[in-house]
Amino acid sequence: MPLTSDKADELHGIDDATECHRGYEVKSTLSLSVIVPVYNEEDHLWAMAEALGQNLDRVVGPSRWQFVLVDNGSIDGSSKVLDAILATWPTSRVLTLNRPNYGTALKVGLLAADAPFAYVINVDFWDPLFLRWSWLNRQQYDLILGSKRADPTLNKLPVYRKFLSAGLNMLFQVFFDFVGRDTHGQKLIRLAAVRNIIPCCVMQRGQFDTELTMRALRGGLWVAEVPVPIVQARRPRNLMLAKIYRNFVDLLRLRRALRDVRSVRTRYHRWAREDMEEMHIISWRKHSE
Repeated sequence: MPLTSDKADELHGIDDATECHRGYEVKSTLSLSVIVPVYNEEDHLWAMAEALGQNLDRVVGPSRWQFVLVDNGSIDGSSKVLDAILATWPTSRVLTLNRPNYGTALKVGLLAADAPFAYVINVDFWDPLFLRWSWLNRQQYDLILGSKRADPTLNKLPVYRKFLSAGLNMLFQVFFDFVGRDTHGQKLIRLAAVRNIIPCCVMQRGQFDTELTMRALRGGLWVAEVPVPIVQARRPRNLMLAKIYRNFVDLLRLRRALRDVRSVRTRYHRWAREDMEEMHIISWRKHSE
């Protein structure tokens, strides 16, 4: 079936997005949309969907969540796996991009989500504990960041990747007054809080979620950051030198994009892994002011 007219209007102007959509009518009982960019993931996609689906059934509830899978220009057999996922979880949906663009895939997926909350992941990077803890605390925060840098003992990436990540974060702190430790990776998002922010984001590729996070912080949204484990499960797809150059260019664009976005106030909490393991539930509630 095609995208609904409302969703099509929201996606209008995203050049890489097509209106190719597969999935059934979505029930109003959905509580969570799981946004998954997919680029040549034929060998890993089904295992992710099966394992994550079992966790989602336990945490959110059967039939109360959906996958929103964005085929990010795949040229392998990912589409066949996507069809199998739709057949197994019929409330899910698949969107297709004309060419690979990670940031556009995230943006399209968030705009197409039907549930009030979104869980953003990569096929090879999601954490069951993050899912459980953030879901229990979903009413307290507008954005919960899963940080690979918040606890060095959980970060098993090669040294050179840690170095590059630390350098990038330092630039964020110096030139953007960023208070966190990480902007990339898995997130739980209360979509009502960012509906007006997403269309304002102009960054693509790897810096879309950076811009989204910074706009959320500058807009006074409630943000939490918690540590998540990470290992390098496969070789990087992009050459590091090329990635460094793109990040440098993107940082210049990001600085221009945020030049007139002033901070309202910063509402930011950081939690330890032990807090998550003990399933600490935040007892206070945020209030609009």
